[in-house]
Amino acid sequence: MPLRDGIILINKNPGFTSSDTVRMAARRLKAGKAGHTGTLDRFASGLLVCVTGSYTRLANYLTDQDKEYEAVIEFGKETSTLDPEGEVVSEGSVPDLPVIESVLPAFRGEILQRPPAYSAVHIDGKRAYKRAAAGEEMVMPERSICIDSFDILDWNAPYLTARIACSKGTYIRSLARDLAVAAGSRASLSELRRTRVGTSLVENAVNPKELNGDTPLDTNRESMERILGLKGVTVLQDFARDFLNGKTIESSMFQEVPDMDDLICFDEGGRFLGVLVRQEQGYRYGMVNGGLRD
Repeated sequence: MPLRDGIILINKNPGFTSSDTVRMAARRLKAGKAGHTGTLDRFASGLLVCVTGSYTRLANYLTDQDKEYEAVIEFGKETSTLDPEGEVVSEGSVPDLPVIESVLPAFRGEILQRPPAYSAVHIDGKRAYKRAAAGEEMVMPERSICIDSFDILDWNAPYLTARIACSKGTYIRSLARDLAVAAGSRASLSELRRTRVGTSLVENAVNPKELNGDTPLDTNRESMERILGLKGVTVLQDFARDFLNGKTIESSMFQEVPDMDDLICFDEGGRFLGVLVRQEQGYRYGMVNGGLRD
């Protein structure tokens, strides 16, 4: 069965892993294979950008995008996993809203964050969550992240609902933990929903249970430029085959001479050919759409 190549926005349901959701999507779409561009925890819901067929190689160009979440933080208790699936390991009094508001500015902009022990971060070559589940003691290394915005939407003690826009690599579970500690309390997430990845919005996403072999996939130039956040350029038809075969990149291959950062390339008929990555001298191939090769 030929692969179905494309991109589709999926609205993940809580109670399923991201991998479970993508496997369901691949099966229902009759896509052969599919991948996603940023894991959501099992308890979480919201936007997964799913790539199918030969487009799975685009995943690396989507994982770096900024994301936005709506989170419900439950103050007063911290669980082992910092979410509803863990056991309570620490408790504290529930702070008043003015106390939370007073510490919130410290969690905006460039900050250092320590990922949760139950996470996919590698520690000495092994996933942290596997070490945590085995009872191993670990010191999770801090990482630099950026919180573009952290806005309170509602306070119904002990639950704080917030909208958070952040960089790649941000753990909202850690953000809840650290905010609570700064406010003299303890907390974990009770709900998490991803509402945006780059410019893609969850309101444009499809429930995975509604997918089928006729569900359209995004393959057109306008959609792909928007979803990937890259500028598109046209490869002249006479050079499309050279491009797909990885021939030396020359300016004569293009309808317009590229002078930008990473580029997403199409032939004159609008078919996606691949991605070029800017380097010190010109460009190199980042990804070629193998589904179009003879």
